[in-house]
Amino acid sequence: MLDALVVGAGPTGLTMAAELARHGLRCRVVDQLEAPSVLSRALAVQARTLEVFDDFGIAEQALARGRKTEAFNVVGAGGIRTRVPMQAFSWLETRFPFIFMLPQDATEALLTEYLGTFGVRVERGLALEDFRQDTDGVEATLKRADGGVERVRARWLLGCDGARSRVRKGAGIPFEGETYDDACVLADVRVDWPLGQGELVLMPSMHGVVGAFPMPGEHRYRLFCIMPRDMLPEGDETTPLSLEEMQSILERMSNVPVRVSEPRWLTRYRLHRRGVPRYRQGRVFLAGDAAHIHSPAGGQGMNTGIQDAYNLAWKLALVTRGRAPESLLDTYDLERHPVGQLLLEGTDRLFGLMTRGGTFSRLLRTYVAPRLAKGLLGSGFTQRRMARFVTQLAIHYRRSPLSTERIWGEEMGGVRLEEGPAPGERVPELPVKGEGVERLHEVLRGPQHTLLLFTGLTPEAKRRGELVTLVRRLEAAYGPLLKARVVVAGEGTPGPFVLADWEGALHRRFGAGAECFYLVRPDGYVGHRERPIEPKRLEAELARRLGPAQGGDEKRVAG
Repeated sequence: MLDALVVGAGPTGLTMAAELARHGLRCRVVDQLEAPSVLSRALAVQARTLEVFDDFGIAEQALARGRKTEAFNVVGAGGIRTRVPMQAFSWLETRFPFIFMLPQDATEALLTEYLGTFGVRVERGLALEDFRQDTDGVEATLKRADGGVERVRARWLLGCDGARSRVRKGAGIPFEGETYDDACVLADVRVDWPLGQGELVLMPSMHGVVGAFPMPGEHRYRLFCIMPRDMLPEGDETTPLSLEEMQSILERMSNVPVRVSEPRWLTRYRLHRRGVPRYRQGRVFLAGDAAHIHSPAGGQGMNTGIQDAYNLAWKLALVTRGRAPESLLDTYDLERHPVGQLLLEGTDRLFGLMTRGGTFSRLLRTYVAPRLAKGLLGSGFTQRRMARFVTQLAIHYRRSPLSTERIWGEEMGGVRLEEGPAPGERVPELPVKGEGVERLHEVLRGPQHTLLLFTGLTPEAKRRGELVTLVRRLEAAYGPLLKARVVVAGEGTPGPFVLADWEGALHRRFGAGAECFYLVRPDGYVGHRERPIEPKRLEAELARRLGPAQGGDEKRVAG
C-alpha cells in the first residue's frame, strides 16, 4: 500500500509529492493531462515561496529563470503617472525582499526536476475516477487515456487537482462562494509603450482596469483587463480571444499608447471567489485551488497552495511513521483554513478597490487615485502592510495547539524573550556562522525539526560544554527527526553542533538574554520556546512532538 496518492501535478501537487518523498514516504503523483502545460498562468512567486525553494536547494535556479520587479506604476487618465521604485525591504528579514516573476510552466518544470531527485515521476494521462475510504486507507480508481483502469490503495489521498477538483467532489466537500460579474481578458504578449520595462503597471480608467506584470524577456508582459461585462460584445465569453481584439480593448482602456504583438497566450475568463468549509475529510485532504480560488489581485494563489503542501507533508510523515498521533493532522485545517479565508477576504478587497462601484468610484480611480498613489505607496506604513500581505511572510499560527511556550525566570541583557519570534511565527532569516552555513535558514534546511539552544548573552564555558553534550545526545537519540545546535553568544568560530553568534545579534533578535531554547518545525515556524533549559522538560517536549527517543538507528531521510 502507498503512503499517499497525490492527485494533480501543478505547483501544489508537485510540492506535496516532493515533500512527502523528502520525508521518506512512498507516494505517487498523477495528472489527467498527458503533457505539462506550456502556459504561463500563475506568475508571481512571493518571498515565502522562495524561502521554501531555498529549503529545497532550488532557489538559485528559480532566480536564474525569472525576473525581479523594479517599480510599481499607477497611470491615470491622460497618462498621469506615479512611479514608486520597488526597494528591497530589508526589514522583512528574508533573503528575498522583492517581488519576483516566474511563469508557472517554469515553476512546474523546476519542481518536476526536484521531484525527480527522489526517484518520483509524474504519471500523466491518468485521471481519478472515484474513490472510497475506510479506517485504514483510501482505494482510488484511476483511468488511463486509453480507457484502462487501475485501482490503487493508499493511506492518504491528497487533492491538489484545482478548482474543478474531483477529490473535493468525491469527498462531498462544498465549494462555497460567488462568481464576479466582471469580464476579464488576459494576454502573455510583447508590449511596446512609453513605460519602463520590468515594472508593474496598474491603469484604472472609466472602462475598467488594465494591469501589467513584467515577465522574463525583452518587452514581455502579462496583461489583464477587467471590465464590466456589458463592455464586451454579447455572447462572446466562450469564443477565443484574438490579438486584434486584445489590441482593440487596450486602445479603449489604456491611458498610454500601447501596441501588443508576439502572443504566447490569449484567453478570456471569469473570476471566482470560493472556498471550502474544511480541508480534511477523514483520510482525504485538499490543498491549493481545490480548497480556495480567488481574484489574482496580489499574486497569492499558487503561493498559498505551495504553503498548504509545505504545512501538511511533515505532519503526514510523522503520523504515517508512527511518531505522532493522528490528531496532529487536524492542525492542518486549524492552521491553513484561516489563512485561506484571510486570502479570500484580502484579494476580494483589492479586487473591489480596482473594479467595483459606480461612476463616481470610477472617476476617483481614474483621476484622483494616480495623484494620491505616490504619497500612499511611498509611505513606510503602507509599504509594510502591503509587503507583509503580498510576501506571505507575516502568516502565523499563533493560535494553533502546536504553538506553545513556558517562560519563567529573570530577563537578562536588556532583552525580553517575548520580543523574539513567538510560537507559531516564522523564523526570520539572520546571519549566523556554523559548519558550512552562514545563514539561519541554512541551519533549518531539511525535513527535520530543529532545536536551537541559546547560551544567553554572557555564557559560561562549563555550561556551553554541557549544552553541546546535550544536543549531541538528543541528535543521536532522534536520528533524522531532529537537528540540534547550541547558539553561543560572543563566539566567532563555530564548531561541531555549535553556531557562532559573534556580536550577539541572533540572541537579541530571539530575546535570548538568558539561557533558553526554541524548537522549530520542519516548515520553519516556531513550535515551542522555553526558558530556562531543563533537560528533562526539554526531552519531554521532544517526546510529545516526535515520539519517544529511539536512538540513531533510523535511516536518515534525504536532507
